[in-house]
Amino acid sequence: MINRLPSTKELQAFLITAQHLNFTAAAHILNVTQGAVSRQVISLEEQLKVRLFHRHARGLTLTNKGYEFLPLVEQAMNQIHRAVDQVSNDKQLVKLKAPSCITPWLLPKLMTFQQAYPDIDVELTSAIKHNVNFSTEPFDAAICYGQSPQEKSLLTNLLFEEYLTPVCSASVLPIDKTTLSTDEMNDFTWLHATPQKSDWALWLKQANSSHLTADQNQHFATLDLSVSAAIQGFGIAIGDITLAKLDLESGRLVAPHTLTVASGNSYYLVRPKTMQNPSLELLIEWLI
Repeated sequence: MINRLPSTKELQAFLITAQHLNFTAAAHILNVTQGAVSRQVISLEEQLKVRLFHRHARGLTLTNKGYEFLPLVEQAMNQIHRAVDQVSNDKQLVKLKAPSCITPWLLPKLMTFQQAYPDIDVELTSAIKHNVNFSTEPFDAAICYGQSPQEKSLLTNLLFEEYLTPVCSASVLPIDKTTLSTDEMNDFTWLHATPQKSDWALWLKQANSSHLTADQNQHFATLDLSVSAAIQGFGIAIGDITLAKLDLESGRLVAPHTLTVASGNSYYLVRPKTMQNPSLELLIEWLI
């Protein structure tokens, strides 16, 4: 049994050093000297009676105990940060992570939520990745894409299912033409949200046109980038009808084909079962 708990400075020194495996980098981030970081880590090792790092001439590596300790410290420090945020702010704070592609759907809802509940601040972090690790990331909830998460430690709410259809700017269509056959789409640049071209492949399969390929293809890292390129008239993208709803209603996008295809994926709001936040519950009710 350890008589004295490690200080937050010692834990922070270990955490930053473990993430960068370099005392100099950790010292720069923590705005202290390299010697101070080293002494804090040594003090922590002495308290725990274990070595957390292997010291090499060219750097550091974590020991087995160090690897075991790292996620526990990350989780503990995130909980401390949440607790500090909760009691130090006059307003109630909800930290939400969401993939960048969902912002056209999410932002209007967040704006009306903030108007309805001005005492609640929603801090939105946009990310390319569609998942979250609450033990290492300081979020109260996250929007995830794919299949319904099965982790027993999470509570999950379905936001909407994904339905795909071609979308483009009306400016790229021939004059006096509002629709295209699958064969006619070959004359346009296909905009892809993934290198695998999976959205186009799925839609073409349901359209009985898997044999078709485009002469010109452009790849993007995310769905929102490919749809943005479509709005600007660079070609045809496969978009989600829910995410593209506002652009379709405003005329920034048109759907040149009537076929919509269920991808089998959906968008979910997830949060830890241990998260007790009345403000978050209000936000979830608003979104679903």
